[in-house]
Amino acid sequence: MKTKDWFKIKRYPHIGFPVEGKMRSEWIEKYITDEKQIAKHGFLPFIHKTNYQRKFRKKYDDKNGIKIVSQGEETLITRYKKEKKREIFYASHIDALIYSFYASELNEKYEERISEYGINEVVNAYRSVPVNPDSVTSSNKCNVDFANDVFKYILDYDKEEFSVIAFDISSFFDNLDHKLLRDVWMEVLKVEILPADHFNVYKNITRFSFVDIVDIFMMFQNKIFTRNRDKEGKYLPIKRKYVAKIKFLKSQNAIAFCTKEEFFKNKNKLLKPSKTFKDKDGNILYKNFGIPQGSPISAVLANMYLLNFDRFINNTISKYGGIYRRYSDDMVVVCPLDKKEEISELIYNEIKNYKLEIQREKTQVFRFIKDNDRLICGQEFNEEINWSKNFVYLGFEFDGKYTTIKSGSISNYYRKMKRNIRRAKHYSKKDKNFKGEIFKRRLYKMFTYKGALRFKKYKWHSGQNKFIKSEDYNWGNFLSYAYKSSKIMVNNKIRGQVRNHWSKFHNELNR
Repeated sequence: MKTKDWFKIKRYPHIGFPVEGKMRSEWIEKYITDEKQIAKHGFLPFIHKTNYQRKFRKKYDDKNGIKIVSQGEETLITRYKKEKKREIFYASHIDALIYSFYASELNEKYEERISEYGINEVVNAYRSVPVNPDSVTSSNKCNVDFANDVFKYILDYDKEEFSVIAFDISSFFDNLDHKLLRDVWMEVLKVEILPADHFNVYKNITRFSFVDIVDIFMMFQNKIFTRNRDKEGKYLPIKRKYVAKIKFLKSQNAIAFCTKEEFFKNKNKLLKPSKTFKDKDGNILYKNFGIPQGSPISAVLANMYLLNFDRFINNTISKYGGIYRRYSDDMVVVCPLDKKEEISELIYNEIKNYKLEIQREKTQVFRFIKDNDRLICGQEFNEEINWSKNFVYLGFEFDGKYTTIKSGSISNYYRKMKRNIRRAKHYSKKDKNFKGEIFKRRLYKMFTYKGALRFKKYKWHSGQNKFIKSEDYNWGNFLSYAYKSSKIMVNNKIRGQVRNHWSKFHNELNR
């Protein structure tokens, strides 16, 4: 199995210019891998942006799980709109490479620890787990494989009646305690005190500063650094120019908002307070928790943080005759029916030792019963079990026999399809140059099987005078994901969920 290269050149605009790929060996040998250099490295602030995602969720009665329907002005309301915010932070180009290098180092040590503790199959997210451990060329598992493993375990479970419990940790990255993180960092490295270089990385990922992308864009909007390519793909000289909106940064080939010198002249106007926060009473307190979501090292730190929690919970549930799996902040337990309450309370109480919280009202408990060699699934509510509710895990639904993609994901795919087709038709009529003509190629690529093909790209290698395979893929679209899932998932009906996409696409196109 080929390991991923930690040295990845990013092209997003930040403070200062991107690292050139041809300087790789120089950067690695002379700076990034030099412990003395990293121990005194001055990290730049992160740039922060907020991603908004619209979600349409059904509401269910807490007593029996029956869907809540309300009367709107003209129609019945069955789905309720909700906007989910995600706070993303991304590091400067040099800092991102340093975080990537130390993430690679920590991940290697973390893998050694979980192997020692016997929990290699417990933690699923942010890891390279081979599908076939005996094969050198094996691909790695993704959420489809991890969900499938749990569904297969449920199918083969030797109890006539049992429970499956799904827990969700609230605001996981935002609440990681800094002291506990430092302790587990030392445990992973097997040291009693963090080396100077690791301590500097730890200090800057926990006491990070940041600037908001809107503020830095507005300050340097008239002189954003851009760099275009010529017809042969070679870089042209760097220029400064006006960019109208943040969303145009990529299309204008922006590479930097400003130089480091320009930033430090204006840092007092740009820096946001991240080391303090206001409590409910308005008191300003020192912030000793939380790491930025989006940095190259955040994922491995999140896995490390619950190292001993995962070990303890897994060992306990294994004694009861069940399994425990964690995918970042999503946890699932399969256990005997009579151990359901005991295990739930154990997890609720144990997670508090790590300064985290699981909201009881968001915990979902499912009952599985074997009836004439058929497994039946239902969700437990306050007063009764709703036998029409399926177990949902990592984007898939399982009813005890068949597996499907979560219905909300399918609805979202068709909703995006209709929205993009209507938008294309609107602008084709609005712009006189289009003369009412719709450019269909992009729509076909985004929403039909024609865009679901995944070809590996090839690049010209002048040294060998031939084309060679690269690691870049055409990742396809939602249907690529559906088709891949249908090949992996046990007893699935996924193909049937998207079978009518072609007719729905053209019905909307020809309206």
